[in-house]
Amino acid sequence: MIKSEQCKCIPLERGGLAMKKRTITVFVIAGLLSALLSGCQTSPGAGGETPGNASGAGSSAVEEMTGADDGKTPGGEAADGNAGAPGGTGSDGYAGKPGGTGSAAGNPGTQKQPESAEDPAFSALPFQFVRTCGIVKSDDPVYELESTVQLEFPQKEKTLILTSALCHKQELIVSAILMSPSAETLPPGSEPPADRKYTKLPDGRLLISETYQSELWSSGEGLFLTGPGLPQDGIKPVESMYLADAQYFEAYESMRYWIEARFQLPAALSGENALSGYALQVLDFENPLEFSLKSAPEYGTLEELAAAEHGSMDTHDGITIISMGEQVEDGILVSWYVYGEAENQAVSITFKPPLQDVAMPTISGGGNEYPIKQMKSNPYWDNSGFYRPSDIERYGGRYLCMFDVPVDQQNTAFQVNIPGITFLDQEESTPVTLEIPDNSEELNVDIPWKEGSVRILGITKMQELQAVQTTNAAGEPKTVERPAVYIDVKAVHEDKNLILRGLLCERKRGGGWERERYDFDGNGTLTGFRVFYEEGDTEVTLKFHGARFYWDQPFVMEIVPEK
Repeated sequence: MIKSEQCKCIPLERGGLAMKKRTITVFVIAGLLSALLSGCQTSPGAGGETPGNASGAGSSAVEEMTGADDGKTPGGEAADGNAGAPGGTGSDGYAGKPGGTGSAAGNPGTQKQPESAEDPAFSALPFQFVRTCGIVKSDDPVYELESTVQLEFPQKEKTLILTSALCHKQELIVSAILMSPSAETLPPGSEPPADRKYTKLPDGRLLISETYQSELWSSGEGLFLTGPGLPQDGIKPVESMYLADAQYFEAYESMRYWIEARFQLPAALSGENALSGYALQVLDFENPLEFSLKSAPEYGTLEELAAAEHGSMDTHDGITIISMGEQVEDGILVSWYVYGEAENQAVSITFKPPLQDVAMPTISGGGNEYPIKQMKSNPYWDNSGFYRPSDIERYGGRYLCMFDVPVDQQNTAFQVNIPGITFLDQEESTPVTLEIPDNSEELNVDIPWKEGSVRILGITKMQELQAVQTTNAAGEPKTVERPAVYIDVKAVHEDKNLILRGLLCERKRGGGWERERYDFDGNGTLTGFRVFYEEGDTEVTLKFHGARFYWDQPFVMEIVPEK
């Protein structure tokens, strides 16, 4: 390792440089991609022909994720990820784990999902609160980072900050940030390096990643954990990731990286002696990040939690949102904690369909209403949250959102206005086969998921061939014309006013499946699919997944942001 001549450990003050809505360059290692896509709220691409799925789990790769909660990969294509796992998020994650069993049936009417009875012993468990992560309910205790640790290395001109640690059973997840004032760039028009990862900036420059991104990290040699009951040389993470923020460099000519890792401990923590003496040896830094853990605070009810943590809450149909606010230089930073009584319930507060203008949360105070400035961002050095404990019985995730409130207007109470929430179902439906009509045919076919159903209202044979952009064997673009049918769909539920905001449809084609086009109306509601078929076909076989059901149910809370 390269040694640092000197380092300094100092306490971390909250309040760094804020990030704009940004593109994040993701360097994927050791299964990162599957976790990363889990943490991003995914949705279909904007009407493109058979968008490609992101892939590459378990290998080094470079992907770009855009913006906030739209889940798009470059060019508006869909990242076909899993709801409910780390998140995402952060990253803005989903509240809860993925759930529901998808199936297709030709029965009329909707199928109301039965509510599962909760074990009284489980109901009596306290709510454990981890501010940087979420709300946990489990038979086993949760431990969190006692205090943030920051190391400065003047000779390297770098700063390393441990922002979060979360331990549950034998699993320890840590999050850190690396600040570096400089980065290597190549001028516009330069030949991309064949052996280095890079990001093309808007001005044409190429931002080059540091060598260890593809060497130390991909080989698992970039991070070690030492501590009570661990080998003297430490243990490697079972999963780890490294994120480089190119947009931050665009704004400040300085680099910021997120580091996150999941370790498997030989035994669960036991006793106070097991909570201190941990250290992270990161990359080529001589001095480790030493840290201690503490028990997460426990509360008997969500009302007690909200009151003790200076938040406010609103509950509808078993779904609780707790809001907490903080005054920062760039606005009001709001944390939302979402907890659902139903098991495996995945919820998003800020899901936005691709290229659609839909109502989003606002805050109001002092006679003014303030819109969202940034979604899915970590401008104030919070943990990225791509990994979550894998064996928690019930989990309510945290969302971060920045609202554009000037500093001189922050000293007041604010009303948080959430117009509705989105249920995120990732289960795949059982295939359903529809006959191709001569003209059109009304249908009443329901595709049920845990939080609602998608009803196929009808199928229409398109009388003219439809142009499709594709590529030839040489990879060159070409346009072909193919026959197609159009199917109309809508979301249905017995009790809730649901709107379909996202759904992926695939048609069986030979031995595989082909992604089909979809349409939105002017209000951001997904209304139908253009399904292609082959000359001579008499039917189409379809399957669906990635359903996003928007519940038009306002959540309103009052917050007094802390300084």
